[in-house]
Amino acid sequence: MSIISKLTSALTKLLCGGSSRKLIAGWWYSILAISLLLTLISLWVVSTRSPAEGFACMTSSLLLVALSVGGTMIMRKFHNSIAVGLFMGSIVAGSQLFFFLFLVYLGYASDRKLMYNANATVEDTMAILSLLQSILLGSFAIILGAHRTEILVVKKENVDVTDDSITDDGGNLHTNETRETHGYAPPSSPST
Repeated sequence: MSIISKLTSALTKLLCGGSSRKLIAGWWYSILAISLLLTLISLWVVSTRSPAEGFACMTSSLLLVALSVGGTMIMRKFHNSIAVGLFMGSIVAGSQLFFFLFLVYLGYASDRKLMYNANATVEDTMAILSLLQSILLGSFAIILGAHRTEILVVKKENVDVTDDSITDDGGNLHTNETRETHGYAPPSSPST
């Protein structure tokens, strides 16, 4: 077992009584709460700050809304490997985006303090929330990566193994019924 799996398992036992699904859901709900807070603050920033800062806030908010809706759909409905992989990739990209926005908001705050001698509490708040969102998204990607097998739904068919069942080169079990449906025609016995 890898170090990350051990750490997330310990975190699961500590916070959620051993249920990794509860840990993933709780972490996701905290990300949704910070996303809502960032979106509400960005609506205020758009109306009171420069166009560049407003653009940075609104694009990040729109990306958060898309990530929140898409992530919730994947967590609740689409449990296949492609959807979870796409979700993990978008979470890592979102984490990097919010770390970058943390640095951008710190720059806006220092410009506002030095150039305009004005209060920059909104920029400082947005910087802190962006850093928190970046940390939450990054740690969520690590937790999801360590426990993705518990999210994925694998459909297995109950197949009775009989004497006339065969296994192909890939290790897949085929019965008479499945051989015919997958295009496999058994060799016919020579008639005498």
